[in-house]
Amino acid sequence: MNKTGKIIRLALIGGGHRGIHMINCMTGGDPARAELIAVAEPREDRREDCRKPFTIPPERYYHDHKDLLSHLDELKLDAVLIATDVATHHDIVVACIDAGLSIFLEKPITRTVDEAANLVKITEKAGIPLQVGFSLRYSPFFVKLREIVNSGTLGTIISLDWTEAVSLRHWTECYCRNPSYNNRATVGSWILEKSSHDMDQLNWILDKPCLWVSCFSPRSFFVPATAPDVPKKCTDNCPRLDDCPFAYVPEATGMSDWLTPDQLDVCVYHCESDLPDRQVAIFEYEGGVTATFNLMPLVFEDNRWMTIYGTQATLRGSAEDRRISVQDVTTGVETIYHTPFEADEHGGADVPTAKAFLDFLIDPTSVP
Repeated sequence: MNKTGKIIRLALIGGGHRGIHMINCMTGGDPARAELIAVAEPREDRREDCRKPFTIPPERYYHDHKDLLSHLDELKLDAVLIATDVATHHDIVVACIDAGLSIFLEKPITRTVDEAANLVKITEKAGIPLQVGFSLRYSPFFVKLREIVNSGTLGTIISLDWTEAVSLRHWTECYCRNPSYNNRATVGSWILEKSSHDMDQLNWILDKPCLWVSCFSPRSFFVPATAPDVPKKCTDNCPRLDDCPFAYVPEATGMSDWLTPDQLDVCVYHCESDLPDRQVAIFEYEGGVTATFNLMPLVFEDNRWMTIYGTQATLRGSAEDRRISVQDVTTGVETIYHTPFEADEHGGADVPTAKAFLDFLIDPTSVP
């Protein structure tokens, strides 16, 4: 319960998979702490998805955030969870701040630096609690990683290499075929949409201001010129269908569940996406610490790999394997750490992320 002794009353704005999952994390673990009061979602199919796990009256399903906020007097909300497309974040957050509501905002914050800076400014001015969904900060693997860095075991950090590997199916289904995520006008940029978690981790772990950034992000392989002899649909008698690693998979699950039948077999070379098909960024942090980041879509499974070079030891980690190696640079002695497996999304990070938000609403001094 919060300071007033009542259950925290929440609304969900955006009834897609992520919103449903995170609101469940907030209300499912301890119903005495938080309760879902209302949902704002324009799509009927997504409203139907929300009706399956949640038992709220039909009249508390609203078309959008404006409709929801017009009923605040009767809903008596404490906070909202915003899990809509990033292009809508700025306007929805501003409206919720004006309404005096605490906010959990799924990442990324917005599509542009100017919009993000404006939200920070008005949020701080209003004194409204706003937590961004950088859930990897609560993952056991990344918590351990930062703990090792902060312990001084590595000595002074000199440089860091970081890779986010996106599996082949994740790339083709989500960032080639899915029009909700395959163009800059919608998501802002690929590194923002896919890797804002990683940018946050670099800043969180190094804990220094970034001074310089250089980035290289071509789209030169997944273009029509690479496959001029193929049709725009895999099923239109494509001559490469039998041996193309990017061909549609009719029985695929996961990301393909988000696609309509018309989207499922779009050729990845002719999908009209303007996102890069790989990305490399180079950073210099205060004090001369350097970092490189590589976003690569052609691997078997999603993973994050990192190497942190210190004056006393080198750390190598694999998030998917939940394994961290620390090797002394003088003696070669290696220490291995294994973090626990968590079946939940984001490596077990989502439940503690949701808990941290509720904890802060109940007692702001409880969260560092």
